Amino acid sequence: MASPQSPRVESFRRGEEREKVLAWARVGYVPEAEVATRLKEADERATAAEKAAKRAQSEVYELAEVLNGKSKELEDVVEAHKAELEAASKAKTSELAAVHAKELEALKKAHAAELELERETSKGTILASQKEKTTFEAFVRETSRQLLGSCDYVETATPKECLQTATTRVIKCAADILAALQYLSPRERLPHDAQSVFKAVSDVPVVVDWLRRSACRVGITMALSMVLTHYPEGLDLEEVTAGFPSETGEFDVAEVLRLMDVVRPYADQVLDVADLERHQMSQTAYEDIAKTKDKPEDFPATRLFAAAASKELTTYPVAKYAPKFTVGADGVEVTSEAGPSAPK
Repeated sequence: MASPQSPRVESFRRGEEREKVLAWARVGYVPEAEVATRLKEADERATAAEKAAKRAQSEVYELAEVLNGKSKELEDVVEAHKAELEAASKAKTSELAAVHAKELEALKKAHAAELELERETSKGTILASQKEKTTFEAFVRETSRQLLGSCDYVETATPKECLQTATTRVIKCAADILAALQYLSPRERLPHDAQSVFKAVSDVPVVVDWLRRSACRVGITMALSMVLTHYPEGLDLEEVTAGFPSETGEFDVAEVLRLMDVVRPYADQVLDVADLERHQMSQTAYEDIAKTKDKPEDFPATRLFAAAASKELTTYPVAKYAPKFTVGADGVEVTSEAGPSAPK
């Protein structure tokens, strides 16, 4: 809306129009009547314009008052809503802060529980590892003590050093055992690894029992051969080897022991003649096996341990002694028990 003109401006404009009309009248363009009419119209228009300006100014003032009132009302509404919005925002912020605080507290508790569980699990794992380490060290020390004997070295050395020393001793023992096994079976080529050597040790009782019977047969054979050489006629070997002579079937044990004391000094002479260094291993004669089918027998063999491992050396029952080992608090311990029983 155009702003109303001030009275001074309107008066100036009316004066300009009047001067213009008078100038026209002087030069003869407009009649005097016309001039008067125009002046009157100009005055009327000026008066109407002045009234319109006043009315417009009044409307402007009224509109300004209305706008001022509306502006105040709007400010009041904005102020009221601003307080409500601030209160709602504060309430929402407080609510979100409470929710976030609860969630944060729940996360802290869950994290603390997970840490506690992980701590307990790790503690249990560490304790189990320490216990296993302690048990293993005790086992190594006890095993080393059995191999190396009771000495300060076993107590002061680390488990690794004990294990290395014990392993060296085991390998050396395996070499010594191999030499002994090779002596028992000189014609056999035995494996040189420790596992095979220790495995062959379990067959030593069978081999020794076989060799014992073989040596006994060689000695008896040599003694009977010497007797038969001196008395080729009238000596019945079947009768001599059947037992001690007795008419009643019984004999005096004391007399037998006396006779054994008499012949015992001559055993070494027979042994010298037999020469065990060169004796041929002997086994049960086939004709004797044919007489008694149920009698155990010794099979011929030159590879004694290989035959014993495959159970092709003898059918005689051999009692083997196997000590039991238990694991105690301080490591491996040998259980005390009775010694091996004599073979039947």
